Amino acid sequence: MSQKFKHIISISWLLILVIVFSSNTSFAQSKSNKGKDFWVGYMLHFSANAGNSLYITSDSSTTGTVEVPGQSWSKTFSVTANTVTVVTIPSSVSYNNCSDCITTRGVHITAAKDVVVYSHQYLDNQSDATLVLPTRTLGKDYYTMGYLQASATSGTGKNVFAIIAVKDNTKVRITPKQALTKNGGGTLAANTPYEITLDEGELYQGFAASSTPAVSDLTGTHIEVIDTGANANCRTIAVFSGSSYTPINAGCGGTASGDNLYEQMYPTNSWGNRFILVPALGRVSDNFRFVASQDNTEVIVFQATGAPVSYYINKGQFAQLSDESAVRYVIATKPIMVGQFQKTARCDATNNTIGDPSMTILNPLEQTLTDITLYSSQYFDIDNHYINVVIPTYATSTFRIDGATASFTVVPKNSSYSYARLTVSAGNHRLKASAGFIATAYGEGQYESYGYAAGANIKDLTAVAMVTNSAQNNEISNCVGSATQFNGSAEYSVVKWEWKFGDGTTSNVQNPSHTYTDTGTYIATMYSY
Repeated sequence: MSQKFKHIISISWLLILVIVFSSNTSFAQSKSNKGKDFWVGYMLHFSANAGNSLYITSDSSTTGTVEVPGQSWSKTFSVTANTVTVVTIPSSVSYNNCSDCITTRGVHITAAKDVVVYSHQYLDNQSDATLVLPTRTLGKDYYTMGYLQASATSGTGKNVFAIIAVKDNTKVRITPKQALTKNGGGTLAANTPYEITLDEGELYQGFAASSTPAVSDLTGTHIEVIDTGANANCRTIAVFSGSSYTPINAGCGGTASGDNLYEQMYPTNSWGNRFILVPALGRVSDNFRFVASQDNTEVIVFQATGAPVSYYINKGQFAQLSDESAVRYVIATKPIMVGQFQKTARCDATNNTIGDPSMTILNPLEQTLTDITLYSSQYFDIDNHYINVVIPTYATSTFRIDGATASFTVVPKNSSYSYARLTVSAGNHRLKASAGFIATAYGEGQYESYGYAAGANIKDLTAVAMVTNSAQNNEISNCVGSATQFNGSAEYSVVKWEWKFGDGTTSNVQNPSHTYTDTGTYIATMYSY
């Protein structure tokens, strides 16, 4: 086979994975945030004395263990159905305060039945929380999300990330967006890859070398597992990202109070293309960030009136929507990660001292659940509790929170979806509906806040196609003039495959035949399935 023809087929391969899928399909193996096995880490904080707590809840009564294997610490727990168990982990065995260092302080949670886990890091009124993802949903490729570092007290605030391995001999490549403090002195250069190797339960932490605004922002740092050979697919990692302490929109209203930012990152293969942005209750407006993992990504934000606004970003870059008070519908031409940021007290209303910075990674409309159990935490100094919900409009009448109905409003520019911002009490809440929905939980107090995804689906949204009749071990090639059969597969339910052949023609037929002609020289027929 000529090299020229192989190149043509490769181009067609890149274009072949245009699909339409259903988001309301059940799966043989759940990829929700319920699970029996989790790993979590606690990063650099404003204070080494910060509390590190897990909130463990379930819709079934069960038992389990929280342990820090590398520190020989463990504690058993029990959960009564639809209640919460709080497990506090001593900072002496779980806190990490060094950069470019490997510690044995990864925290492991196991349970006999499925549980939901939230992690909270707090001290006085510097706190934030995150949903913890089960081990089975972890991935091999990540970008970090954070925020521009603007520490109110020099030296106390750092952009930071942490990586935890779940298998021995996990090789990881890190490309930091900004220079990192190097263990032993000096720095690790920005945009220059370096590699580490981690064993099960080991945690690697890196933080920015500078706290200077406009310099210290690790958003877009690329973290990828580079294992090859036997069992490489089993080696995944958990990634956490944020800041030890930062204001957001610092200095407005005569104050510059801040919080730590603390969120678990989602692997890039679970990112989506469609989002609904719902600002928090109790505040005037929020900031939103969009991170790309692929070049030439267009992010389109639809306004209630007028033309939509577009942002163009490449992999590792981000765009920001600031001071947004209205609900927005967002479409991206390629998968993105979206973060929602509550701002510093007094930054969105005169003398409004309620709330403070927090970061929440938003789920795309492609990743929904029909049943979520969550915990609204009263820690630390939280007075007001809220839940945002986005759901298909046709299913709003079926939605229940703790058995009660809720009132929804149609999303501007996308009437297929509706949203609600609910005021709730501290404690457990169960959300159910006949169709998949998205929810975020958050709370606010005097100069204090937290926020996290109330539940998440972490399905692999990438599609895979293979050549099934090639004599070359499923390479993307075949002999000139031979019929080529493609077999497509995806973790979600595919409604249809759209085949683009690279010569300007497209077929929506599920089993099309097509003859590809390049200047009349090379001819082949390609078939789906």
